[in-house]
Amino acid sequence: MKLGAHVSVAGGLHNGVAEALAIGADTFQMFSKNQRQWIAKPLTDDQRDQFRTALAESGLGPVMIHDSYLINMGSPDETKGKRAQHAFLEEYRRCEALGVPYLNFHPGSHTHPNKAMRDDHATREAALERIAGHINTTLAKTEGFESLLVLENAAGQGTNVGITFGELAHILERVDDPSRMGVCIDTQHAWAAGYDWAGDYDGVWTEFDSLIDRERLVGMHLNDSLSDRGSRVDRHANHGEGKLGESVFTSIMQDSRLEDVAGYLETPGGPDRWRPEIARLRKLAER
Repeated sequence: MKLGAHVSVAGGLHNGVAEALAIGADTFQMFSKNQRQWIAKPLTDDQRDQFRTALAESGLGPVMIHDSYLINMGSPDETKGKRAQHAFLEEYRRCEALGVPYLNFHPGSHTHPNKAMRDDHATREAALERIAGHINTTLAKTEGFESLLVLENAAGQGTNVGITFGELAHILERVDDPSRMGVCIDTQHAWAAGYDWAGDYDGVWTEFDSLIDRERLVGMHLNDSLSDRGSRVDRHANHGEGKLGESVFTSIMQDSRLEDVAGYLETPGGPDRWRPEIARLRKLAER
């Protein structure tokens, strides 16, 4: 498994490459724009070329771009849904222009104001249908793009959908061109959603494989968890400081089925913490 972290691109996208090299990574994840703003200045040719050159010279990859947290393609509000779809399309165009193979995104939320409707089946299913529809609109407008759209599982906070493998499968089954889709599994999100990595590691993957083609799995977010299993609380922890335990990450690093899957840290602390965490994960693979 190639390992990296979600690096900073402050001062220029090419700086993400430098930070990844500095922490001894094989790959990295990044934002291509300010993720807390809807509108970004278009990429200039110089920005694009500087990043592409730095990446090619580094030998790092496969790189993943994470889209903006503002985007919610599950919204039932038509205006908000169109805004989200437009922003997602722009994220995809930036990803393709930069030559990055993966655009990672969270499914979205159904936003129903009544807490009693949080887990209502029809409400959740309608949101999943909207998400698939926006994905199809994006794909139709980007024929010929080589970058994959990579669907990530959610932790289940608030009205999040896409928290179970079944909900991810529901979206994927409704995508017109599944060959342009990938999946990224966040270990913390899955734990918070109720998946028992620690007690039934093989069972987690058995359920995944029964619902989703394993070839769709291109990445994992290797995060420990501050929150309890099934809490539906999205709180990442550094390795060795969370609820999952070292045995879970040992299982992941020694799982031959995951050799071609890239692992990205989204843990606190920045480069000073990521370098030893990456080294620690590599040692787990050697045991």
